[in-house]
Amino acid sequence: MSPAIPTGANVIFIDGECVFCNRVVSFILAHDPGGIFLFAQLQGALARDVLSRYGRSSADVDSVYALTGAGTPEEKLTWDGRAARAIWPRLFWFARVLRWIPLPLLDLGYRAFAKRRYRLFGKYDCCHVPTPSERARFLDLGAVVQP
Repeated sequence: MSPAIPTGANVIFIDGECVFCNRVVSFILAHDPGGIFLFAQLQGALARDVLSRYGRSSADVDSVYALTGAGTPEEKLTWDGRAARAIWPRLFWFARVLRWIPLPLLDLGYRAFAKRRYRLFGKYDCCHVPTPSERARFLDLGAVVQP
């Protein structure tokens, strides 16, 4: 059983074992004091449940997923380039430029980087354990393994 997502929430699903991905989460946490985004790890039950509803697999850890408007008629799951368009402009006005970059190009760039991120930044042996102040922003801590 996975935890419930608050109605209307925006959730970013990331690879909890990826060092770079966890740095991005820390960056978003630092630049999202209003709590626009919540987080869940692709290795958790919540990601498995949500992604399977949309015909996607949480085993695809080379994608980043953004669920926007959870539990509303506007609920939408996006990944890769579309996820970037759903995330960054909500945090930074200048990121609106992403809408002018062709989606195939955004997807290509993201996928090329994702395939190399472990080599470039490394991989945790277990999922990152959020600090006490970060815990409220994480929906599915069931995948977290204490080091």
